[in-house]
Amino acid sequence: MKIMRFGNTAVPYTVSWTGEERQFVGHCRHANARALCMHHAPGAGKPCFGKPHSDRQREVIACGLCDLCGRSLRNRTKVSLSHARGRMNAAPGSTTGILQVEPLLHRECALESIRFCPSLKRDLANGMLMIRQVNRYQVQFAIMAPEYIQHYVPDYVPTAADRIVGHAKVELIRWIDRDLGWLGAEAV
Repeated sequence: MKIMRFGNTAVPYTVSWTGEERQFVGHCRHANARALCMHHAPGAGKPCFGKPHSDRQREVIACGLCDLCGRSLRNRTKVSLSHARGRMNAAPGSTTGILQVEPLLHRECALESIRFCPSLKRDLANGMLMIRQVNRYQVQFAIMAPEYIQHYVPDYVPTAADRIVGHAKVELIRWIDRDLGWLGAEAV
């Protein structure tokens, strides 16, 4: 899969495009449940950086794919670029874990993301972005409140039994904190 570009800028696989803004409640095969879904038309219009496509966000996390290129993370170094900090209500058996909505990346894709993304550069400079080498993680799916779903799909009428999935989450169980030099980012 080739990384999409908008001008010279790399566009993450998970980014939504202006041609994909229509949202609806449908079946998500990655969560195997009803979910908040979006129209599919990657490359149509302009990329909406910072606004992930709900279906592709769940896909990359559930299937273990890279946020930037969309290829498998299997047997590769996995990197987390996130603001998330440790939580006490993390994985069973752990004392603290990280729960994040940002998908994981290949090491080289994490470096490319930092090179091109002004938000990541700013957050890294401000000490807000954590770089982690991920050794073990698991997937969770967020169940959204009816009010949240109705905000995006105004004509949706919830029932008492509804359990609608929103975004996927990566729960980091084992990781090593790293720095920009570890990514090989002397040129950033």
